[in-house]
Amino acid sequence: MYAMESINPVNSAEAVQITHPYNPAKGGLQNLIQHLAQPLLPLAVRNNSFLVNDVAPHLGLYGDKNAVSRVIDGILRSVVNNARESCIRISARELYSNMIEILVKDSNSFNTYAVACSLQDIVPLAQQAGGQLDIMNQRQRITTIVFRFPIHRLDAGNLAEAKMC
Repeated sequence: MYAMESINPVNSAEAVQITHPYNPAKGGLQNLIQHLAQPLLPLAVRNNSFLVNDVAPHLGLYGDKNAVSRVIDGILRSVVNNARESCIRISARELYSNMIEILVKDSNSFNTYAVACSLQDIVPLAQQAGGQLDIMNQRQRITTIVFRFPIHRLDAGNLAEAKMC
């Protein structure tokens, strides 16, 4: 199997990009996941696994980007470390116009218990971002980790403050 950095169903031309540096100016969730997955590709290849970034390019990243980034990074590291001969899909969607839900699905989880234990350090980070983590297991092999966090859209009152950061 080959490790793939990204497959974007909206624009498959981006799937062939091998290097895709994170550009915080773009601020998109797809871009952040791309950036966080890049250093994990050699480990995924060693584990005969690959990553698929199915996050839509229109999804923005709002709120505490640092905390959200650390949570996503922790989830991806945990899943890739425990994947064997697997396809790991990362997807996201907006819920009720005030939440983002990120799903990391491992289709052949080698050790779900180890994944759950390694996420214990990530739970406080998720709470710091105002979110929560859920882990689900199906048929003893398919493990899905869900990270939900609120969208903090910028209004005129806090736009100036955000530009200062």
